[in-house]
Amino acid sequence: MNPLETQTTAALTNPSSYSQDKDNPFSPKGRFSRLSYLAWMFIVGMLYTCTLFIVAGIASVAFLKSGAFTFEILFQSGLGYFVIFLFSAVILAFTIISICISIRRIHDLDKSGWLWLLFLIPLINVIFGIYIMCAKGTDGDNKYGPQRATEQTEKLLGTLYAVFLAIFIVAYGSIAVWMLSMQNSLNQQMNTIEMAEQDDSNLAQQLENMEQEIEPSSDEIEQQAEVIEESSEAVNQSAEDAVEAANAAAEATESQIVQEANQR
Repeated sequence: MNPLETQTTAALTNPSSYSQDKDNPFSPKGRFSRLSYLAWMFIVGMLYTCTLFIVAGIASVAFLKSGAFTFEILFQSGLGYFVIFLFSAVILAFTIISICISIRRIHDLDKSGWLWLLFLIPLINVIFGIYIMCAKGTDGDNKYGPQRATEQTEKLLGTLYAVFLAIFIVAYGSIAVWMLSMQNSLNQQMNTIEMAEQDDSNLAQQLENMEQEIEPSSDEIEQQAEVIEESSEAVNQSAEDAVEAANAAAEATESQIVQEANQR
């Protein structure tokens, strides 16, 4: 008998053969409503978390005894091997239980339990998970058994878990939107910085061009200064020659006047 196709054609002819007293929530046989599915997923998740904490505590003891905190140290003691075995067993057990619970929910939709394999496909698993949590099951009997009554405890836990998931989705969505806005803001800032760097580069190029234009002008100014200086020297020399000539003329005139005075 296929464990995923839990009910046979013979059982369909006698729906009363499905006894609620024999219902096992961890078995793939039978059906789960939406709230029952959420309730048991919540219970399994809490048990899984608590069990992992216990395994982590045992692993901490193994690490403290060895004096090291590396994964390889677990292969060097009996307690370490026990931790590895216990961790693997917990992962395997709760994975199987989660699959069985999902199969029961898929059966409630009157679909093959093999559809749980969709959980192995990235992105598709998210869409499929939302579908089986939100889709309404078959009213009355289907080929997987009679409609299972949802217990009060399941209704309470399922509702609480649904509210928790809604809050988580809203919070996660808000964080995702905030991160996207921050990324856009960061991209804008990076673009602004790149534009500023480009403007600085253009300004530096303009300053370099201006310096290149100023350098010839400076050479011309130096040449003109040298010409002016030479001209000033020539003027000063001419003035000195004129003063000397005037002094010589004055001395000659004075000497002539003295001579004429002596002759008289």
